[in-house]
Amino acid sequence: MGSAGARGSPADATRATAHRAASPSPVTERGRRTRAALVEAARDVFADRGYHDATIGDITAAADVAHGTFYTYFDSKRDLFREVVQAVVADFQAEARTTPRRGDDPFSGIEQGNRGYLRAYARNARLMGVLEQVALVDPDLREIRLEARRYWVIRAAKRFDAWKADGVVRPEVDTSYAAHALGAMVDRCALLWFVIGEPGYDEDRAVAALTDLYAHALGLPERANAEMDVPTGSGGLG
Repeated sequence: MGSAGARGSPADATRATAHRAASPSPVTERGRRTRAALVEAARDVFADRGYHDATIGDITAAADVAHGTFYTYFDSKRDLFREVVQAVVADFQAEARTTPRRGDDPFSGIEQGNRGYLRAYARNARLMGVLEQVALVDPDLREIRLEARRYWVIRAAKRFDAWKADGVVRPEVDTSYAAHALGAMVDRCALLWFVIGEPGYDEDRAVAALTDLYAHALGLPERANAEMDVPTGSGGLG
């Protein structure tokens, strides 16, 4: 277990600033490996112990580096947690890049986007659970959660706007609120299935149901008649 300072106290932050000023982050291959080891170790420690119970001492021990080495790369536990969350978001985005390319219909694009999001959430379920938990009690960490969600909402709203301009989405649909609401639907289902552990999850049935709800909410044409192009990399709707 780490000391109280390892939990991110003001004194800890002061020491971190002084240490980083004296020892700027190295750009060597060894330095990059050490930093990556800290991020990877933190991912496991946060997933196993949660954010508040995890300490910097736990993380440096798991990464097999000296406690003081932490401050060469990060100012605080919160700073490192943000980095871990960014890596999780990058995993979701990488999944989104495998979605349909131009020439596929919107229904198929939504279907593959939902499938990719659920798969990425399942891979990162323990950390997503930690993120959801801390977002409820810590305003700073809540902003990290909102940042992660904002990417998908803006992305979906832009796609809905494009479809609306082409007459595929019903004209009365508020695309911004639709992006928020439909994304929250997928996100909440993922939380229930992969974090809380609601039984009975089947990927194909889940994707089919979520996609059908998406399509009906937007007023998309029936799948057999849909011929609208999907912009490159437009999946991932959480």
